[in-house]
Amino acid sequence: MRLSRKLWAGGIVAAVALAPSIASATGDVEAAGDEIGHLTLLASTDLHGTAAGYDYYTGADFGATNPANTRGMDRLSTAIAETRETDGADSVLLLDNGDANQGNSLASVYHANRTDGTVDPMAALFNHLDYDAGVVGNHEFNYGLDDLAQYEDNLDMPVLGANVLVADTEDPYLTPWTMVEKTTADGHTVNVGIIGVVTPGVRIWDSQYVEGVLDFQPPVTAVQRYIPEVEAAGADVIVVLAHTGLDDPGYVWTEGDLEEDVATTIAKNTSGIDVIVGGHSHQTNNVQVYLENAQGDEVLFTQPGFHGRFLSSVDIPLQLDEEGDPEVVWSDDEKPTAQALQAAVYDVDPEIIDVIQPWYDNTLEWVGQVVAQATETMPATTSVYEDTPIVDFISKVQTDEVERALAGTEYAGLPVISVAAPFSRTAVFSEGDVTVADMAALYIYDNTLMAVELSGAELKDYLEYAARYYKQVEEDAEYDPEDITNAVYPTVPNGIPDYSYDILSGVDYHINISKDLGERIEKLSIDGTPVAADDRIVLVLNNYRQSGGSGYPHVVDAPIIYDEQKSIRDLMIDWAITNETIDPADFFVENWTVSSSTVLTEEPEQPVPLKGNVFHLSNSWTSSTGDVSFAFGKRGDQVFVGDWDGNGTDTLGVRRGNTFYLMNSLAGGNADKQFNYGKATDEILVGDWDGDGTDTLGVRRGNTYFLKNTLAGGNADEQFNYGKATDEALVGDWDGDTTDTIAVRRGTTFHVVNAPRGGNAEVSYNYGRLGDRAYAGDFDGDGVDTIALVRGTTFLINNSHVGGPADSTLNYGRSGDSVIIGDWDGDGTDTPGVNRIQ
Repeated sequence: MRLSRKLWAGGIVAAVALAPSIASATGDVEAAGDEIGHLTLLASTDLHGTAAGYDYYTGADFGATNPANTRGMDRLSTAIAETRETDGADSVLLLDNGDANQGNSLASVYHANRTDGTVDPMAALFNHLDYDAGVVGNHEFNYGLDDLAQYEDNLDMPVLGANVLVADTEDPYLTPWTMVEKTTADGHTVNVGIIGVVTPGVRIWDSQYVEGVLDFQPPVTAVQRYIPEVEAAGADVIVVLAHTGLDDPGYVWTEGDLEEDVATTIAKNTSGIDVIVGGHSHQTNNVQVYLENAQGDEVLFTQPGFHGRFLSSVDIPLQLDEEGDPEVVWSDDEKPTAQALQAAVYDVDPEIIDVIQPWYDNTLEWVGQVVAQATETMPATTSVYEDTPIVDFISKVQTDEVERALAGTEYAGLPVISVAAPFSRTAVFSEGDVTVADMAALYIYDNTLMAVELSGAELKDYLEYAARYYKQVEEDAEYDPEDITNAVYPTVPNGIPDYSYDILSGVDYHINISKDLGERIEKLSIDGTPVAADDRIVLVLNNYRQSGGSGYPHVVDAPIIYDEQKSIRDLMIDWAITNETIDPADFFVENWTVSSSTVLTEEPEQPVPLKGNVFHLSNSWTSSTGDVSFAFGKRGDQVFVGDWDGNGTDTLGVRRGNTFYLMNSLAGGNADKQFNYGKATDEILVGDWDGDGTDTLGVRRGNTYFLKNTLAGGNADEQFNYGKATDEALVGDWDGDTTDTIAVRRGTTFHVVNAPRGGNAEVSYNYGRLGDRAYAGDFDGDGVDTIALVRGTTFLINNSHVGGPADSTLNYGRSGDSVIIGDWDGDGTDTPGVNRIQ
């Protein structure tokens, strides 16, 4: 007796015992070894939202300028239909190998707008094409488990995941396997058992969603567990959907290893598998690879083309075994084979766009969205031979992301050096509106962000390799910069392409193109200190470069310290939306040069008169001359004073829109900390709300106060109402308990409260005149803040909460200056400062 008619039912297999059949559909008696036709397995993988072969960023079809880049399920839909027509629909098995609903604009727009009632456009696509089964990919976890559950509910097919377990149990979280019944052209029923596994890297990449909730078993262990179940349920053919690539050369699996790419290991350590469908690694040269199983028999491995470039089409020949059941033919003369069905060969199926609506139209609208304002025009035209703001923008985004991720780890504090390439000389951010499409024109590839650790010596090697891009010239020769790029070598007879030239930010260097290869990098330093051979460096780069693209040294084998598989292009867009303004003053540093000469050490320049947003600070109440002067920020910035790092010294911060730029020293330059908080129209207050020695922000809206105890965005830690919406609010430690609270000024009356609450004031008193400007500070160093008034350029200092004459006065600054108060030298006493536009 054999089991047949197996049906997927949430992971439960229903089976009916039937007598073996040895007669064909025509009534002829068949014997063991007789061929009974074929099944065709069609598989996709790593679609990453590519339902349509349309590039949302450039506004043209993929392949419009290079047919080799043609892709999309709208074309592969035609391939599926033609295969079903030719081979018989009942004999065609259609599978997906994961990473389907993340990775392009369509997916981003859907997930950003997903609600309980929405249907994922990729689920709608799979349902329309009548897919039989799929496996979860690592990127299906990117949006959390609720999103994944809704995706499963949207689908008519099972989403498999045999190695995804409920934490601390052996219970599968997803359906581990399914059985699909197919019929050959001559009428033979064939039961195909399908096991699905995913790379266990999810436990790291999406730990915020899965830690403590799910465990990820080694894929080979899960396959070993379920093959006997599938065989016992009567599978005639066994397919493993493995969202993992072929093993790295030389890798030997040890039980328990949670290696990322283990398709070879799955084959070597099991028996009974006929076909493994691979993915995840985005390789396009593994359409037909024969692996060896534990018994020395062959297993077919096939990897479809990522982003819908091609389907794998697997021909599975069948014969009858000794019991009259179907089995796969594995012989010297015949065995399963695979070929690629290239998207470029097929016409577009116009129905697919309708299937993925309304998300397709929504996505077109989104890419035209204005994401930021550029303060000036930033072209990429000269980026191949001089440092430019537009390429530095890429590195700014990359550096911010990696520094965020490494905060609190052993790598925090190491120099972070970012790599960016001048992908397009025609890219430009024009002054004014910057759109999503502009971002895409600058960053034209679908790369993800990574970071590795290098030594100082390895960094020097990396830069020397980049310097190959330039043609050698005579020492001190004059040249047209357009003529020195894209150097030709025997291995690159058409010249090194622009995308292979890496520009580094975060490190200073000069390229002397009169020198021989390997000797061109000069003046290599970080913050003025020469880079030592044994320095530890964090190098931020894209996945293509890290995987060996363009042949750069060291990075392939270097320790990977960041790989959250985030799209660099999406990071750029997100940064722009968050920060609203793209201003080179915030990130552009001219840190590299190229010439035919050695750069000589220059004599120190004479001080240049300060211009722009200038600050003059005094450390006493007895001198009208400032002790410290510097420029910081831009004209029009709103200025704040606080002890941002808890070292006892006040420094400056500015707000631009709802973005805050904070400095931990009294100097100009790039901010030490940047974040978004509140709304651009909020009234901002600064204080040490929890008494930990560090000043943070508060927001006032009307008479409601929202206090935050960390220098970050997000919800307030404390909220209360006090005073009236028309009151003037001041912040100080009025009772010397180290915690700042609120006082309000109403007319000439001050109402002081010593706790973050509403209600009556602890102290109320009259001081000064209408029109006086009021400031809070500890003016005598006794640990208690009081109120000072400024009348014209005269400061009227009051060291207690009473009215009457001032305790001391001082003339400081000029008419028209903006006044600031702070402890500039950390001596415990707040003193005056002014902000002056010069």
